[in-house]
Amino acid sequence: MKFSESERLILANQYKILHELSSQKNDGSKEIYNQLIEIFNNGYTNEYNLIEENQFVPDTAILDIKGQSEVRDLISMYQFLLNSYDSAKEKFNDLPEIKFVGYDLNNNYEAHQLSYMDYILDTLNQYNDVKKAFGSIGERNSHGATHAHDEMLAKFKELKDKGVLYDDSKNSVKQILDKQ
Repeated sequence: MKFSESERLILANQYKILHELSSQKNDGSKEIYNQLIEIFNNGYTNEYNLIEENQFVPDTAILDIKGQSEVRDLISMYQFLLNSYDSAKEKFNDLPEIKFVGYDLNNNYEAHQLSYMDYILDTLNQYNDVKKAFGSIGERNSHGATHAHDEMLAKFKELKDKGVLYDDSKNSVKQILDKQ
């Protein structure tokens, strides 16, 4: 990665601002910003990787639209299940419990999906019911078990695309959970 002198100056100044804003935090960000200020002030090109490791996602690692849509669909599916589960349980006493399965951090693509999920749930603070059901951020790591939600998600999308998801939500919940 190469930066012009003006780009280095802009980045150094931005990290100075972030350094000042983080001065009350005790999360290590102040120290990282301080390192980045020095790196860009002095043009330590060998150290530019620090920005990639801590702050920047290069174009080659950006989660594509399809992956982002899948994450949104997965969160929507869990929100639907949470909203409709109790009434479905009244109709189907053998209804399995909802298993909350996120994405596998050991898979590079899924790690980006998990990061996007964290962004939606934690940064945007959306879908609080789903966030609470998943628990901590660490519990969203599926450790390779994403196959558990793949078929559920496919069924959810099929019912949604047909326009019948909400027509009989109890049966929709049953059909989705039967895919676990």
